[in-house]
Amino acid sequence: MASSKNKFLEDENDRSRKIRISKEPDERRQEIVETALALFSEKGYENTTIQNIAERMNVSPGLCYRYFKSKTEIFAATSEFYAIQAVEQMKIPTSQDISAIEKLNLVINRMFDFSVNHQEFESRYNEGSSIRAILLDDVANQWMSVMIPIIEQGLKENTFHCSNVPRTARFLISGLIHTFHEEMPTENAKEYMQSFFDFTQDMLVRVLGLKED
Repeated sequence: MASSKNKFLEDENDRSRKIRISKEPDERRQEIVETALALFSEKGYENTTIQNIAERMNVSPGLCYRYFKSKTEIFAATSEFYAIQAVEQMKIPTSQDISAIEKLNLVINRMFDFSVNHQEFESRYNEGSSIRAILLDDVANQWMSVMIPIIEQGLKENTFHCSNVPRTARFLISGLIHTFHEEMPTENAKEYMQSFFDFTQDMLVRVLGLKED
């Protein structure tokens, strides 16, 4: 009887393994990325190992290495996934009837709301500094597609004032994004984000020539 039970359990384990292996490569890769995002948020980059990620997924570390050569590569993919989510949040369609300054306020508020809602990961982001700069440049480039049309609309409405829209957008976005993450503390992240939100508003007023209100 015991032998039959063991055989049944072995068969079940074999079936479970087959089910996991049958997943599409893109689906498996995404599972690794999302699991890593959760662990990097909880434990930080330095304290998370590929073994931790594999254990959370209930797979062998070898499966992770099938898709990524190192933890650095996993962090890069995780940060890219997170950045895309953040930019997609800002791209949510807004009414065409609202002014450029209202759109600008909406986008900035969405960005900071997203950061506050993911403050655990944001506060750990600085730990992967060796690849952070490249990834933040990717975020800045994606954000450009959101900001340039808003600035162009503001010029037409005579509420924004600048001589070169792409250069102004890049100066604002790249500078703000890199400074935001360079100074991000591992503690009291929410308070830091609020102070940086106020700083961002001040910079927008100055660079785009807005009225103080």
